[in-house]
Amino acid sequence: MSEFIDINSAAIEALGRGETVCLATVVRVRGSAPRHTSSHMLIWPDGKTLGTIGGGTLEYRAIEDARAALAEGRPAFKSYVFDTRGGPESVGLCGGAVDVHIDVLRPDPTLLIIGAGHIAQPLAHMAALLDLRVVVVDDRPEWASHERFPKAAGLFVVSYDEATETLAPLPVPLTPATYVVIASWGYDLPALEQALAGNPAFIGLVASSTKAKEFFKRLRAKGIPAEALRRVHTPLGLDIGAESPAEVALSILSEVIAVQRGASGGSLREKRGKVIDKLLTESPDNSLAGTPESESK
Repeated sequence: MSEFIDINSAAIEALGRGETVCLATVVRVRGSAPRHTSSHMLIWPDGKTLGTIGGGTLEYRAIEDARAALAEGRPAFKSYVFDTRGGPESVGLCGGAVDVHIDVLRPDPTLLIIGAGHIAQPLAHMAALLDLRVVVVDDRPEWASHERFPKAAGLFVVSYDEATETLAPLPVPLTPATYVVIASWGYDLPALEQALAGNPAFIGLVASSTKAKEFFKRLRAKGIPAEALRRVHTPLGLDIGAESPAEVALSILSEVIAVQRGASGGSLREKRGKVIDKLLTESPDNSLAGTPESESK
């Protein structure tokens, strides 16, 4: 029991750091296989483990399968055979089999909005509808308030010295599960610098090309490499012709989701509409050939 408590605590800590991990659990033992029912092992993408499900080839194979599950982002159920003949797929010689469930544990994705202005409100509202954990940071208590952001999981007020352009450290860990959107009234640059020093999944800057260019010049002068700056999405958002704060928020969130899902963000008609385009370029007689009357109405 104490071992499982340690694994559970380690899993919670890993998720808090924004790490995705696997939990391998022995759910059934058949035949004369070693008895390890309810044994658990926590597995990281780099192969690091905590706990055991039996050691040896069984554990080696389970780690390989767990890393594959992490890469695919999907859980798996595996049966490992202890073949007395010692075949190539065997994990032991005693006979029987061990069934292992491999679960993928992911941290909740967090949308960190730096700047509680007019774009931030609809952005936070829409993000909450999509089950993103929303955290808002601003230097003004009256702006970063529960009245303006009732669905935010976290509201933080940080100090900013405009004369020295010094922003207090962001009170949120910038993990691979954090999506950062910077849209402050005047401390975009120090906020961007802090975001680049972390390891978030996404960094977006609401700024014109001219403003972003100036920021990049200043950051390059500080020694930040160009490769790091290429991580910044700016101008931010997909091109939907957005004008109002809500439309801009929709554009921004669309790009965030596209990055989260590994999608292009392009039009689905351009990507999947070739069948329809082909239909429309055919002659009217051919395009409707063989179409049941009920379907053509």
